[in-house]
Amino acid sequence: MKEIVPIVIIMITIAFLDGCVTPMGMTSSSTPLHNQTIVENLGQAEGNDWSWSLLGLWSVGRPDMDKAINEAIASKNGDALINVRWYEKNYYFVLFSVTKVIVTGQVIKTIPAEAKEQIKQKR
Repeated sequence: MKEIVPIVIIMITIAFLDGCVTPMGMTSSSTPLHNQTIVENLGQAEGNDWSWSLLGLWSVGRPDMDKAINEAIASKNGDALINVRWYEKNYYFVLFSVTKVIVTGQVIKTIPAEAKEQIKQKR
């Protein structure tokens, strides 16, 4: 019996630490940038959203990609994300699991292309 206890503890630890990351996709921008001019790159940012399920059968919500994108943009007070990548990360526990969507990218500030032309003409 004493030999089984360490094995059970190791198995429970592995079950709690078990998880995986799955790359889901990438795109050049979170929003169309036609007729827009990038005026500033505010740097790398990350946003996420998550949901959980009970026994792998009953899901409570779904991770919202738009919430994750908006969180990343808001973290730098920007207008859009460029070089966007998103991942899904799953954490598995004994009775439930957590699914998390992570979005990363460069946050930028933009102005309408017409506004840039007007600024050039005033100079």
